[in-house]
Amino acid sequence: MAYDRKQAGHHVAQADRPDYRLLIGRAEVAVGQARDFSVLDSARAATLKAWVATLVPAAGKRPDAAAVGAAEYVDATALLVPALRPVLLQAIDQLSLLAAVKAGKAFTECAPDERELLLRELEASDESDAFNMVRDFTYEAYYGHPRVLAALEEETGWSSTSPTRGSLMPPFDSARLERVRSLPPRWRKA
Repeated sequence: MAYDRKQAGHHVAQADRPDYRLLIGRAEVAVGQARDFSVLDSARAATLKAWVATLVPAAGKRPDAAAVGAAEYVDATALLVPALRPVLLQAIDQLSLLAAVKAGKAFTECAPDERELLLRELEASDESDAFNMVRDFTYEAYYGHPRVLAALEEETGWSSTSPTRGSLMPPFDSARLERVRSLPPRWRKA
């Protein structure tokens, strides 16, 4: 399906704005690397950190998304894909303005429940798809981070590497094949 209109509930960017889903194929950002902000100034970086920490708050032994560098991951992706920069900057500025108008303070100064309400309002009014972009990049950075994967494995027993390394199996008892070996051939020479 071409990403050129809304179909069956899938939002697709319009021609006048970039579709991050198509553009991110040009950017490979390693998850879990320590990095600084390159695109965002310190105020916007703090807002984005509060945004991602609200999207994925700390739970049990799992840190929040800001603690594992999800905001820096979003910034690094925007650095590699310049078309995403204006969308990201406008969304952060819109969130800051929304917080100033609705809460009377900076987004970073809001309590977690206030942040959640402000993000819900941003999501509902977002026509640029920036909210979805930040959410998707945050999830990618968070659920790919070694600290989070280790905490999930400890909590649930699920290992992200089990599909590639397998698991221990009991040794096969070749005596179970004796009956089949004793059968006459079920084929003929051609």
